[in-house]
Amino acid sequence: MNRTLVLIGIAVSGLAAGCGAFGDALTTHARPAATAAGHVLSQEELGHLMANSSVPDSALTPYWAGEFARLWADFVVLSALYEDPDTTRSLDYTRLLEDGRHLSAIAVMRYRDSVVMKGVEPSDEELREYWDVHQPYTRLDVRRVVLAVPSGSGDATRDSLLNEARSLRERLVGGADFVTVARERSDDPAQARGQVLAYQAHDDFPPAADSVVFSLQPGEISPVFMSEDEVLIYRIEARREPDFETSRDQLFRLVLEARQEERQRQALESAVGDARRAVMQEAPALATEIARDPTLAANRIPDGMKLVTWDGGDLSVEEVRRLFLVRDDIRRVFAEASEDDVHDYLMRLARDEILVSAAVSSGLTADAEQREALAIALADQLGHIAARLGLTTQLVANPRFDIDEQGYYFLQGTMDRARATPWLGEFRVVLDPRFPARVDESGVRSAARLAAELRAAGAGPAELETPEPQFEDGGTRVEVG
Repeated sequence: MNRTLVLIGIAVSGLAAGCGAFGDALTTHARPAATAAGHVLSQEELGHLMANSSVPDSALTPYWAGEFARLWADFVVLSALYEDPDTTRSLDYTRLLEDGRHLSAIAVMRYRDSVVMKGVEPSDEELREYWDVHQPYTRLDVRRVVLAVPSGSGDATRDSLLNEARSLRERLVGGADFVTVARERSDDPAQARGQVLAYQAHDDFPPAADSVVFSLQPGEISPVFMSEDEVLIYRIEARREPDFETSRDQLFRLVLEARQEERQRQALESAVGDARRAVMQEAPALATEIARDPTLAANRIPDGMKLVTWDGGDLSVEEVRRLFLVRDDIRRVFAEASEDDVHDYLMRLARDEILVSAAVSSGLTADAEQREALAIALADQLGHIAARLGLTTQLVANPRFDIDEQGYYFLQGTMDRARATPWLGEFRVVLDPRFPARVDESGVRSAARLAAELRAAGAGPAELETPEPQFEDGGTRVEVG
């Protein structure tokens, strides 16, 4: 299986997104900003680093303090993972594969390819018939006479214009010069009356006229056509018809995509249309609240509460909460959407669940080989995050590598560079059992408040004992991040 099929959304922080910490300076009166894999980021360390960084005053907030704390925790957790010694491939990705809907996506994809799209490719005979009937790539050069229908016109006005157009057509069929008639009567702009409109495609004609004008030959006059705001007569000047064999591959893709879209619509109607999905009252507001704060929402929104129901199943708060925990990309979409959009998103999630059930009923779940390929792809992605944070097995294995000190330098460098840096987000469910990491909301609020106070007072980090640089010139400092 091609690993590129696994496209997992990695949350990327905007400004200097990050987290930070280095030593264990936890005091008896202050809660830490964050803890990770047995290491601690104190609120004093985080506050001083933020105050003396290049981040603007507007970023000295609990939100950004929390972002920095989370990124520091990521650095520490990945350092501990590589220090073990270990590799990203040794982790158990089962829950991420299940809660992140990656296995479900595989099942639906196999259901689509094996059941829904079975026999959808057109034969040569079908392509030729489509070519002859629809003439998809034929282009016409035409002249036209246009009689504009005034807005709000009644039946009498429309009938009068239609009768006038029929009289004009009789003159044209009888031999009157088309250009002269168009210049005398057409409501086109003066400079365009009677002029040739070249390379007109199907979309350039009203639906009622399309099939008729494409059946005409050069020199022929069309019937009178009436649309909502125009009465039209065409004369065909030229037909531009490409060769079938030259256009065959393009035609194949056109017909195949149209059939796939129609087949997919039919499958959705068959599997989903009869299920009678219903979004529960207040469900959009609850889903938004969970998306904005999954942890706090858990204290008062029961897991068993139903958000969407349908014949044969339902979507519960627990399922949505688990999805948000491992798919931050989806969580953010819900958190930022309007109530109407959230209603539609819940309907789509329910639709996906119904399709998964259809796939399972057809015996088309992800097999062992596909599960392994997905796990490897996730491991590679986690390794890529570590590389972007500047971590490798060789670096962490260096006996002089100290997680606390290097975490400090990493956070300091992240703030100074003020550029987007990845954080683990969805991988928490994989890493937490072995390397628990927590950000303390009270601690980051205190850190942000301290940072703002220090920035206002012009204080620097001299009040803290800054770690001595390590591994400079290949022997005293490890460069990370």
